[in-house]
Amino acid sequence: MEKMNAQLSARFDKADTDHDGSLTLDEAKQGMPRVAKNFTTIDTAGSGKITLQQIESYLVSRMGSRQ
Repeated sequence: MEKMNAQLSARFDKADTDHDGSLTLDEAKQGMPRVAKNFTTIDTAGSGKITLQQIESYLVSRMGSRQ
């Protein structure tokens, strides 16, 4: 689990090309295409940007729904 979180964080940092701590849809499309496919679901605030915390929350909810 720790390794997965580290990989996710590294991919997020690489995709965050403007280094503002969040991803736009365009950044997600370029660096995290699977995240981009679910962007509107992950963007719970409707702000047009998503944070690493929002992605993690989304993944946890998805894992829970599969069990």
